[in-house]
Amino acid sequence: MAPPYHQPRPEVVLRRAEELINVGQPVTALDTLYEALTSKRLRNANAASTEPFIRKFAELCVEQRRGKQLKDGLMQYRNIVQHTSPESLGAVVETMLENITQRVTEAQRNVEQSAVGSIEDLDEAETPENMILSLVSGEQNRDRADRAVVTPWLKFLWEAYRNLLDILRNNVRFEALYQRISNKAIDFCRTYERKTEFHRLCELLRNHLQTIAKYAHQQNSVNLSNPETVQLFLDTHFHQLNTATEMELWQECFYAIEDIHSLIQQSKRPIKPQAMANYFEKLTRIMYVAKNPLFLAAAWHRYYNFIHRQTKIFTEEQLQSVANNVLLSTLAVPIIKSSSRVLSTAAKENKHRTQRFTNLLFLSSAPTRVSLISDLVGNDVLARVSPELRPLYDLVEEQFHPLSICKKLSPVLSEQIATNDDVSKYGTLLCNVILTRLLQQLSQVYTSVQLDFIFRLARFPAPYTMSAAEIERFIMHGARRGEFQLRIDHQTRSAVFDTDPFDSSQSLSNGAQLQASPSDLMRSQLSSLAICLSNAQRVACPEFVAEKHAEKAAAVTTALQAMAEEHRMANARKLVIDRRKEIIENALARKERTETRERTIRIQREQEMERERLAEEQRRREAERMQKERDAIQRAEAKKLAESIKLKAGLNVSIDELETMDTSRLLEMQVEQIEKEKQDMQSRVKVLGRRMDHTERAYRQHEKPLLEGDYEKQKKADSENYASARKAQLEQSREKHQSDLAQKKRFQRMFDDFNAVRTQLDEGRSAALAADRKRVRDELTEARDARIAEYRLMRAEKDAAEAKERAEREERAAREESAKAAKAAELAQLREEMAAQRARDDEALNRRLEREAEAKAPVKSKYVPPSRRQGMESASPSPAASSARSTPVPTATPAESPKPADGPKRYIPPALRRKMQ
Repeated sequence: MAPPYHQPRPEVVLRRAEELINVGQPVTALDTLYEALTSKRLRNANAASTEPFIRKFAELCVEQRRGKQLKDGLMQYRNIVQHTSPESLGAVVETMLENITQRVTEAQRNVEQSAVGSIEDLDEAETPENMILSLVSGEQNRDRADRAVVTPWLKFLWEAYRNLLDILRNNVRFEALYQRISNKAIDFCRTYERKTEFHRLCELLRNHLQTIAKYAHQQNSVNLSNPETVQLFLDTHFHQLNTATEMELWQECFYAIEDIHSLIQQSKRPIKPQAMANYFEKLTRIMYVAKNPLFLAAAWHRYYNFIHRQTKIFTEEQLQSVANNVLLSTLAVPIIKSSSRVLSTAAKENKHRTQRFTNLLFLSSAPTRVSLISDLVGNDVLARVSPELRPLYDLVEEQFHPLSICKKLSPVLSEQIATNDDVSKYGTLLCNVILTRLLQQLSQVYTSVQLDFIFRLARFPAPYTMSAAEIERFIMHGARRGEFQLRIDHQTRSAVFDTDPFDSSQSLSNGAQLQASPSDLMRSQLSSLAICLSNAQRVACPEFVAEKHAEKAAAVTTALQAMAEEHRMANARKLVIDRRKEIIENALARKERTETRERTIRIQREQEMERERLAEEQRRREAERMQKERDAIQRAEAKKLAESIKLKAGLNVSIDELETMDTSRLLEMQVEQIEKEKQDMQSRVKVLGRRMDHTERAYRQHEKPLLEGDYEKQKKADSENYASARKAQLEQSREKHQSDLAQKKRFQRMFDDFNAVRTQLDEGRSAALAADRKRVRDELTEARDARIAEYRLMRAEKDAAEAKERAEREERAAREESAKAAKAAELAQLREEMAAQRARDDEALNRRLEREAEAKAPVKSKYVPPSRRQGMESASPSPAASSARSTPVPTATPAESPKPADGPKRYIPPALRRKMQ
């Protein structure tokens, strides 16, 4: 009967998957791992045994780009390890992402290599085929290769990041891993310039942040009241903000700024100075892109107010650059607000946006140009501004010079602003402010001016030059919005300034004014009338004025006394409120501590009970599994052995009968089968040898006459080769002899001169030559003696080492011989004990057969007592016993005949018994 099915362990499934991979079936291996991972049995597995399993599963999913199965597997593994080993999931995820990133890099490298290798002619810029294909498809070879090779891996990597964020979201045990994956996903979008994916990633992170409060009641949910958690979210969103700024996705920058602002509001820990500086600096760039000069200047003010005391973090050059931006952005804010006569629909529509900008700047009210100018002067920003830009504030805000304002500002615009990339973006806005200031000051002096006169005054240096049409368009747009009270007479080509006393447009700056305008006089009419009447009353009725002064002094005295009493009562009430507040806070703190302690104890108790239950369940399952495996292994081995014996021995016995037989009998049958196979093999080898002998003999008989003919041919060829070689050698020797004789004849003519020169040279250096020869002979003798001594020493050391090695080898051989002898003696003793055990088994079998025979024999009519019956049995054995003794039983071989053992019987295990047999 087959054993009941049970889910194997992760190690067994992993081994099976590796075997499938080795035989070239990775798809089947992945399906096997996925089926085991999604089963219910694996939910209670431990992380140590499951981690190699999930690593191989993730590797196969990456190789085959199976994103859905990868997500399901990682979600199942998250449920397994989130309470015991959450860091295991982090290690698996990091390895998986590195693998996918490496494959993306390899794909890009392959595309580049294939693009270079596919160019057949480097001198030909473009082939006709590529030109036609580009006209039809609209894409180049590199684009097609990227789409076919790189894009699938990029898509799979993006899906992996998105699935991981869905798996890890809103779980306090994986919040650090969640933030790391978020940062990696942001880096992925920045590295590969994926703007669409970055937009989706920002929406995903924003939705995850918004759903934290919705699922706060769930177990293991993220708690935003924890300072560490808020700091992790802040770091991630700051990274998102920096990446969005680099990719110039300003809408995502604004959303990231809003998320950071809400997190800062929730944070109970002070934010790092570098982070806040980065926040305001990015806010300035967002406001510049939004083309909102007012909030751009407000953002620069906030940035400067935050960093101007951080001298250890920011250098003087950085502070000066920020101060320059503060000055120029403040001066670039438009001066005049729209008149009430003009329907300011745009202002009503932007009211909500203004409130949002104000909140992002951590301001209680919306900024104005007047407040920004006051902060500029009050915070001593002008002291840090570069000296070249300091006159700009006086020329725009303090001095009244309508005829020369543009001329005085032209050097600053052309030399300091236009040439500086950091502040050149304010040039156009400053020109608009200067033109507005010019028209304001002209309206206080003139009632009408020629347009050519305005054009001559409003001359700005390059690149901020404004044409006459641009200046006229600026004036008309301002008049349409209600910023200027003037009209243009094209017939006389003049600008006429209106003196409407009921105009409500007013300047947003306290700049220099020559005289009040009619609208200003109308707005201050009632206050001027009140001042005149008060002066007339003071002159006409001095007693009434004195009475009023006395009443005022008495009212002031009464107010001071009441104020002191109210102040005392307010202090007393404040103390009472503070005391009550302190009592309530203490009570709430005690209650919270008590609830926290009770909750902690309850959670610890539940966790301990859960761990005990899981441990007990694990032990029970492990015991059941081991028992099942043990039984299955025993049954499989018995069945395998029985089938092997049946196939080899050819016994007509069923498998069940073979399984029920004794192990010794099975082993004997197996030994007999092996002997039979050995004899068959020997006979086959003998027949094969005889056949090969006959074949070789036939080959030799057939080739014998052929060898004689081949010998004759070879002998003839060798003789011919020898004769030709001998002839060539004699010819060469003859030529060499003649050449040597001719050479000798040439040298004989100079032999006498050579001997004379040699004799002269020998006589001149005979003594030095003899000394050199003696020195050389002495050196050779010393070297020979040293070499002989060295050789003798080396030979002595070698002989000593060989003698020592020989002695060790002999000693080791003696030990091995003694060990072999002891082992042989022990084996002989074991064989004797086994033979004695077998004899005792035979004797016990005989006794059992005798008892069975006696039990089957008919009962005699005569009663025999037990004592006499035993004596009768020993004297005359029963026929059943005789037949039992005559029954053939397995006996030992002559070499292993049983011998009586004198000492105590020793138990021999079956495995050792089979080995001895």
